[in-house]
Amino acid sequence: MPIFVLALVIFVHEMGHFLMARFFKIKTPVFSVGFGREIWGRTDKHGTRWKLSIFPLGGYVSVGSTDADPLYQRTLIAFAGPLANFILCIVILFLLSVTYGVPKTPPVIVGLNINAGAFEAGMLPLDKVLSIDGKEIPNSMESIKEIIYAAKTDSVDVRILRDGQELSLPIQVRELNKTDDFGEAYKQKMLGVVFAGQNLKISAINAVERVVTEGNPDLVRSELLKYPDKNIVINFGEGAEREDFFVFINSSLNKDWLNKDAKNFPNLVLWDLQKTEFGSVSIFASIEESFKTTFKACQVTLGVIYQIIVGKKDTGDLGGVVAISTMTGETVETAEQSGWFFIFKLIALLSVNIGFLNLMPIPMLDGGHILLYAIEGILGRPPSLKFKGYVYGISIMGLLFLMLIVTYRDILERLAPH
Repeated sequence: MPIFVLALVIFVHEMGHFLMARFFKIKTPVFSVGFGREIWGRTDKHGTRWKLSIFPLGGYVSVGSTDADPLYQRTLIAFAGPLANFILCIVILFLLSVTYGVPKTPPVIVGLNINAGAFEAGMLPLDKVLSIDGKEIPNSMESIKEIIYAAKTDSVDVRILRDGQELSLPIQVRELNKTDDFGEAYKQKMLGVVFAGQNLKISAINAVERVVTEGNPDLVRSELLKYPDKNIVINFGEGAEREDFFVFINSSLNKDWLNKDAKNFPNLVLWDLQKTEFGSVSIFASIEESFKTTFKACQVTLGVIYQIIVGKKDTGDLGGVVAISTMTGETVETAEQSGWFFIFKLIALLSVNIGFLNLMPIPMLDGGHILLYAIEGILGRPPSLKFKGYVYGISIMGLLFLMLIVTYRDILERLAPH
């Protein structure tokens, strides 16, 4: 499945280049999914050799354009690959929205920040929020934030359902530490609750009931197993977002801790994914949401790259082939529980990430070609072969070095004891 997902996204990317070249009647001698020795192929009537190569983690289309071809044509051909990835993402997200609908986040509390108002007011895990200041609770987290921001006082009235009984709790709204996509710290007004649908990684739990477990997932599991079907305090998160949370340890949802080969062995499951529901949306809302999600994916990817450049993250946060394969496998397992919505969403987001990364102004990537074409447009002539040689040589070594580091870190992370 991981190979299929990568091959599909790469095929769409290269098809973008191919179709644009064909539109301008420029020859395309080879279209290959994968690199290395050809294991299947055929030549069409236009002289293009379509082939599947032995190493499927990549692909290319050879375009017979030259410096004699109009500059705008070469630029559009380079841009067409990433554009195809963006279009694939938008189309998949749109189709998911009109067929499945959008996942509804149940207004059930699965965790509370013990330094925030909700915990101090007496709210508990598994409470269901019915309304905030008289406004019925929506399924969108963004809408909940808007209600909190619009609160006229520092306290909101929250109506909850607990064990069949409705209760009203006055809760203080406080500013809690958050970090944005670019790693910058900021304060955000919050109730301090975690809604259903957000399971936690065992490896990110730093302490269980004051027992320090950071960096030792096996110790985390052994400590959590001491509290079946009980509310406990755990410390979770990284950097400025480390916080103590009050959570319920559901023993029936966390049986996988006893089996290293089980799909949820790495997770603290706080909510049953089989309870995921989908709400219908209009066609226009589906279109709007597809574009918003695509833009957000680009913003997150750009944020990771920025944080790597300024030293707030390291290259391991980009993820390599191993990470993509693992993520795809985990998503397929999720699909077994909650339908294929999530595997198709993964394909969409992987597509837009590959498209966005290819637009980076690095020679050997599409963005690098576009940059050289921009330089040509400014100079009125192509850069010299010597200049291109230096740029491409340095870029190849840099990309290979980055790929080695990222993949090496992926492998170490997967082999590390859990």
